[in-house]
Order: sequence, then C-alpha cells, then structure tokens
Amino acid sequence: MFRDANKRMHDVLDDAGASDHRYVPFLCECADEECLARLEATLEEFEEVHITPDHYFILSGHPRVEEEETVDQNDRFVAVVKERV
Repeated sequence: MFRDANKRMHDVLDDAGASDHRYVPFLCECADEECLARLEATLEEFEEVHITPDHYFILSGHPRVEEEETVDQNDRFVAVVKERV
C-alpha cells in the first residue's frame, strides 16, 4: 500500500519536472502496516531502490520481516530486499 502511494508521489513529482537532487518525503515501507513515518530521498534514489519489485525502503530501526536483507543504506533510509522463500 505504501509503495503504491510512494510510486504515485514519484510520478507526480517527475511529471512536474522536480529535480533529482532535491529530497522528497516518502512513506516508510516497513513491515508495520500502521507506520506513517516519512523518510527523505531523491527521485533518483527512489528509482534505484525500486528498480525491482521486491526492493523497498524503510527507516533504520523500523520493523522488518525475517526474509528481508539490507541491500543499501545511508543516514536517511535503509533499502531492503524481500527474499523469496
């Protein structure tokens, strides 16, 4: 659900010509379905993390499922992949 909302936000900003270097607030895509936390990322970072459908970004320390592995991180978010089991 949050991934879809983030995708819509990305598309609106991309269509409006937003800069790839400006931080945009996106919803945390952690395992907590009630989480409404926001993280900041550029449009380019969003595209890089979501290049495959099983990659998500979350805030550090937020709930994760057992099958998730970190693929990248910085001081603003953690990129995770949900491993298929």
